Amino acid sequence: MNKERLYILESMPVSKAIVHLALPTVLSMIVQILYNLTDTFFIGKLNDPYQVAAVTISLPLFMVQMAMAGVFGNGGASYLSRLLGMKQYQTAKETTTFALFSCFITSLFTAVVGALLIPQILQLTGSSALTEGYAHRYMLIILLGSPIVMLNFTLTQLLRAEGAAKSAMTGLIIGTVVNIILDPLFIFVFKMGVTGAALATVTGNGFGVLYYASYYLRKHSMAAPSWKNLKYHATTLKEILKIGIPSSLSSIMMSIGSTLSYKLASAYSDHHVAALGVAMRVFQIPIFIFLGVAIGIQPLIGYSYGAGLYGRMKQTIRTSLLISLSMSAVFTALFALFPRFLMIIFIRDATVVDIGIRVLEAYVFAIPFAAMGMIFMVSIQSIGKALPSLIVALSRQGIVYIPAILLLNHYYGFYGLNLALPIADGLTVCISFSFLYFIMRNIHKHPVSKPAVMEILD
Repeated sequence: MNKERLYILESMPVSKAIVHLALPTVLSMIVQILYNLTDTFFIGKLNDPYQVAAVTISLPLFMVQMAMAGVFGNGGASYLSRLLGMKQYQTAKETTTFALFSCFITSLFTAVVGALLIPQILQLTGSSALTEGYAHRYMLIILLGSPIVMLNFTLTQLLRAEGAAKSAMTGLIIGTVVNIILDPLFIFVFKMGVTGAALATVTGNGFGVLYYASYYLRKHSMAAPSWKNLKYHATTLKEILKIGIPSSLSSIMMSIGSTLSYKLASAYSDHHVAALGVAMRVFQIPIFIFLGVAIGIQPLIGYSYGAGLYGRMKQTIRTSLLISLSMSAVFTALFALFPRFLMIIFIRDATVVDIGIRVLEAYVFAIPFAAMGMIFMVSIQSIGKALPSLIVALSRQGIVYIPAILLLNHYYGFYGLNLALPIADGLTVCISFSFLYFIMRNIHKHPVSKPAVMEILD
């Protein structure tokens, strides 16, 4: 099992290795899309825009949870794949253990503090009197489930980092199937509404965690966590944080940007909030597909960099970029030609659908930029470049996006608010490409340091 993964990362032809790693990850992202859309879909069947709006304004909470988990999931994954490339297998095991333990402690803090701050969160999101009660109940369950949700995310990233993309996909499929089964049961049969949707989400994540735990216990991993490997090393913390924090800031800025967007949209009506939320969920479909390709190649790039296989690394980036751009052409056509169909899948309220179409018409322009941006961003993270990762993370949803939504909403109203996303994506692609181009040109001048002693694979 371990030899097979090492062959994929080190010797398999690049195109074949990308397919082998990225295809399960893309499928995982499709499953993740279903996971994320399930609550919106079933709540939408109630045809109650206020409950849809409540789920929508709760979305930034997921982003905060992913941001906190991403410090250890994405940061740990980047370091883990580089350690495997350098054959430092014992350090890899200690990194996995430390990342999971740190994520669990952080998740407890997130659950307690978040639950106490729900009233303030509702004020920030611009929740109306008609949506506040629904949103409070949904947020409370999601926040109390933080340990489960955050560990599930971190485990998925760490498994992908060692090339176990199929196993990561299996865990996501299990969680999604459970969520899809429980959502209609809790929402319609038990009449629990948004509370049932939140319970189904947390329970689905819990089943995913149980699967990943069983995977490690069956000793299928090259870097399985264990209590004996729970050790603190300043280098491990530094390597996790230098990529994990920029990745986390990206999610935090996304949460702030989304919260601000919903706040601005609430000035128009609850229907605008619901429409924006549904449209954003629809837009997640291509975004998650592109992210699946990017995350799929992350272990290949990180391993190649750690092993000094720079030509292989560059070929991986070029090939995956071509794949993502090809898919972006299909999604651009789909969004341009069938926006109404994409909206009515989730809600049939005529007002919400009409507003949502306007949102999707603006988001069409962001699709090609998102395809390129995901590859550039993950490539920079995979080779452990802290400062470029930080700048790129802050740009898309912070430095560029937040000023854009404020200015465009002020001068052009709701349509201007929607145009902020493609503008932010376009400028971020320019920034990330510049960084990656410079790194690639200078990589032979500053090669990664090789370990003095090569560790033996257990």
